Amino acid sequence: MKLFSARPSSKEGHSGVEEAVARIQKGDELLRSRFIEQYTNYIIGTAARIKGRHIEVENDEEFAAALIAFNRAIDRYDPGRGASFFSFASLLIKLEIYDLYSRSSGSCEVPLSQLNSRDEEDKEDGMPGEEAAAIENYRIEEDHFYLKQEIAIYTAMLKEYSLSFSELAKDSPRHRDTRHRMMAVAARLAEDKESAASIIKNKVLPVKKISEEEGLSRKTIERHRRFILANFILMLSDLDYLKEYIKDAMRGGDG
Repeated sequence: MKLFSARPSSKEGHSGVEEAVARIQKGDELLRSRFIEQYTNYIIGTAARIKGRHIEVENDEEFAAALIAFNRAIDRYDPGRGASFFSFASLLIKLEIYDLYSRSSGSCEVPLSQLNSRDEEDKEDGMPGEEAAAIENYRIEEDHFYLKQEIAIYTAMLKEYSLSFSELAKDSPRHRDTRHRMMAVAARLAEDKESAASIIKNKVLPVKKISEEEGLSRKTIERHRRFILANFILMLSDLDYLKEYIKDAMRGGDG
């Protein structure tokens, strides 16, 4: 007996899909493969509706984008938010394909006017004007998701230098000018290949060298050592979400 139907239309059908998704989220990768295979026609159909014509699995980028989004929907779906799995999946597929067109606008087969007209058709078909808000909420959640992942990576990087992410807030200089000054020191260290190589190798700041080159007392450097080192590590990383978050945080505080 099948665990889920191709197009669930009853409460029982949706319940079966949610149960399957929950099992996949707990690590049932065999079920994930079966689930995706079961709903391949749904994925193709959704992508084709967005593109406006038939989708060729082997040749159209829209199918690959839709498949990525469907997989993401499986991982991210939360029935507690009220939407059905397929409404959520449809939203993610649409967003992924629109992003595909945005990234490759030179080869985009669907003009912006056509995408806009489809949005109007969706409203007429009962798809509420809440879709824009839903997409915005999704993007916010996506940012939070990636920020959380980057914090985990950054925490591991800090550990190599005997630093803790949780301690950074209390180690941050109280005054904005001091924070900016120490961040500038970190930036110059990151740009100096010799200094950067030494810090990465030894996992410590060259306090004497910094003091002489920056015209700061060794006591000042020692007081803000962890803050400088943490920013140095971040500046050499590719953790872009976290960099923006830290940049915004640095604007706050006392003047």
